[in-house]
Amino acid sequence: MQESSMSKADNEALPQQQNKPKQRDYFFDNVKFLLILLVVIGHAYRPLIDESSAVKAVYLTIYTFHMPLFILISGYFAKNFRKEGQNKKVIATILVPYFIFEILYSIYDHFVYSTSDVDFSILEPYWIMWFLFSLFLWRLMLPYFVNLKYPLLTAFALAILVGYVDDADQYLSLSRTVSFFPFFLTGFYLQKHHFEKLLNWFTPAKRILSVLGIGAILLLMYYLEYRSGVDLDLRRWLYFVFPYEDLGHSEWYAGLYRLFFIGLALMMSVMVLSLVPRKQTFFSQLGTRSIYVYLLHGFFIKLYDSLNIDDRITGSYQYVLITLAAIALTFILSSKWVQSIAHPLIQPNVQWFFQKKSHSTRLNKAIN
Repeated sequence: MQESSMSKADNEALPQQQNKPKQRDYFFDNVKFLLILLVVIGHAYRPLIDESSAVKAVYLTIYTFHMPLFILISGYFAKNFRKEGQNKKVIATILVPYFIFEILYSIYDHFVYSTSDVDFSILEPYWIMWFLFSLFLWRLMLPYFVNLKYPLLTAFALAILVGYVDDADQYLSLSRTVSFFPFFLTGFYLQKHHFEKLLNWFTPAKRILSVLGIGAILLLMYYLEYRSGVDLDLRRWLYFVFPYEDLGHSEWYAGLYRLFFIGLALMMSVMVLSLVPRKQTFFSQLGTRSIYVYLLHGFFIKLYDSLNIDDRITGSYQYVLITLAAIALTFILSSKWVQSIAHPLIQPNVQWFFQKKSHSTRLNKAIN
């Protein structure tokens, strides 16, 4: 009798447990905010890297991991690609904003830099727009790669081999699409327990090793750029966009350089992830709006670049001011009021563009 009543109590409690709302994982929100902050800082530093060796070393260190890790996180959240309605979502959230901002940036560039005409090319993404274009292609590639016997090995091999193709550059964002795809695919195959295992392994003492490791990479970037005499244009290598020959290395072993930078990106990503807070922070909510920062900050960066502010910098304190300005811009662009204003451009309602489900179902039955 007692066992029966206990079972009844358990059964009554079960629906409540099942209906319990899933707790949000703030870790990834924190990661996205910190990465988009580094994107803005990196772009703010770009006009200054020839003025300060310290700024360039920081810039290069940021570029060793920030986009690879951003792409890895994007792959992690692409696991539901087979879910019904995902194709529509990809078009609405990636392709449509790409078209909108590719046009806006092309027009904006014309006016800010006073060019003779508008340089507009859908198939050759403008500056930061490569990410959306490549993200769309990665989502298209994903169903095919997951059916391969060795998908990750194939992706890494292609990332290295594409550098030997002289025509693989910014057109169709081909070089970046292929070169960064291993990070996207790695993120896709990673599960939550992998991140938990990694973060649990990093005790506070081990996180100190991460800080020291990042500091060591910063010194390595400075050494390679200014002291080593090694013939490597680090900045252009870290963009993952140029063929090896354009980088001054047509040797048969040039792919080993890219393999080094891929390995460096993965190592830096692990160290950076170990330092990210796992609990809710004051910037967690802002991380959910990282796409707003990404698509909007370029307008401010291009205006700042066109004013040739780098020519007016005379003291190190001004580098600090530019850093603070980049941080402030990130917070502003990830705010709710900016989201409410820019929402129609970044997350437009395009449901009218798609067939209704009932009509689509009837059409599929008629075809089959």
